[in-house]
Amino acid sequence: MTSFRRFLLAALTLGVLPALAETVQLRRPGNATVIAFEYITQDETTIMVKRLDADTVLTYRWEDLDQDWIKRNNPKLWAERELLLAEDKPTKKMAAKEVEDPFAQPAVATDAKSLVKNLLQSMQDGLKGMSLSANRPEVVCNEFQLEENLFWLGFDDLKRASLLSGKPDGAPRAEAPADETQAGSNKTKVKGKTITKPKARTPESLAAEAAAKKDFESDARPYNALGYLRTLAEGGTKGKPIWMMLRRSAADREAMKAMMLQYAAQAEMLAEKPEGKASKTDLLVLKKALENCAESIGRVTREFTAVEARLQSDCRTVLTLVLR
Repeated sequence: MTSFRRFLLAALTLGVLPALAETVQLRRPGNATVIAFEYITQDETTIMVKRLDADTVLTYRWEDLDQDWIKRNNPKLWAERELLLAEDKPTKKMAAKEVEDPFAQPAVATDAKSLVKNLLQSMQDGLKGMSLSANRPEVVCNEFQLEENLFWLGFDDLKRASLLSGKPDGAPRAEAPADETQAGSNKTKVKGKTITKPKARTPESLAAEAAAKKDFESDARPYNALGYLRTLAEGGTKGKPIWMMLRRSAADREAMKAMMLQYAAQAEMLAEKPEGKASKTDLLVLKKALENCAESIGRVTREFTAVEARLQSDCRTVLTLVLR
């Protein structure tokens, strides 16, 4: 069935059988706004919906929507999309009308509770992590004197901590094997100089590197601000590799910093409104915590060679306010 015929059938269905209208929820990446629409139809590249509060028909490109979120929250809609893609038919773009886009405005918080809810949603937006094409793992590990197996465990820790229900300490960490640790300390003296023998990389490390490179190059975005804050707040052997990644992930740093400053500004505006007086103290505490954490993340650069205690403390403070 062509796209035009689907549109015609959808229009007839809307006019004759309004009781069977299906509601779908859509969201854009980086925006906590979730909007319910009346579903009309879709093709391989776009989806057509109708606003529930007006007779306004809108067309969105799938590439502009948070497809992972839509897949989880609209299984029936996504099953239809997968069927369309499997048919591999020629794509035909729908004509979009010049109308106001409800996604143009960010999610509006009315109090401290709704602000924290929106903030937590934004903290779960995907981030890419460190490019392994631009950063060789063995060089990074040598710079920070970190065993490579712990470096790759850090990637798994960050993925797990990036889940809302995930816990950084949810699984025991593997330590460097005794023979590998001993091999790393093997040194040879040549004419009074101590030379450390290079350590051969294991098949496990090579496989982990290949998987991480694939995630980065395919724009999988398996990490998020929640994961970064959780692991950095924990510190120790878990926090170190994540801090190393963040130093080499300028895009992630900028995204988290901008997000925190955005919500800090919203908290300040809410605190000044009459209806926000009751929670003014909480809002101002959250504002200050977000500003401090944004500043600390902004200072994480290649020039800093040690994990700062302030960054760890700021991450803990934000998490305490958001996850309580």
